[in-house]
Amino acid sequence: MLIATAAPAFLAVLASLWPLERIALVLTCTLLGLCTFVPFLFGRSRRHWFAGVTTIAVLLSVATSNWPLRAAYALSRSSFDRVASEVRAGELPKTPCSIGFFRIRKAEVHHNGIVCLWTNDDPSGPTGFVETGTDDLPFNLWSHVSLDNSWQFISED
Repeated sequence: MLIATAAPAFLAVLASLWPLERIALVLTCTLLGLCTFVPFLFGRSRRHWFAGVTTIAVLLSVATSNWPLRAAYALSRSSFDRVASEVRAGELPKTPCSIGFFRIRKAEVHHNGIVCLWTNDDPSGPTGFVETGTDDLPFNLWSHVSLDNSWQFISED
């Protein structure tokens, strides 16, 4: 029962690393949170209550700050910068490829000169990492996570 209570937190961290767009991540964490309540409510020991409260706290933190994505990006930042330099120089990586913790499906220089490393190359709107500042993102955004002053994680409409 203790594992059933803690499993949704683990799944939420994995979902954040998928990486999912922000709306999908919040919905995933909400559904996982609902799954947490059943074992949490029937847990009879303090360990179960502690695991339930901890799981809910992790789910809320993942849904609001997307910290697993940010942490994985921070650990992979040098690889992102290296690949971006190669893409700008015209050396496109053979895709799909891995950059740090992320699977890149397509790498390109957007028509406006911005390096894009797409994790999902859906024709209706790609999702992935773009090397640009936080102001006036020249994309048709569905969702946006600012990772730092140089890289953003976006999902286009």
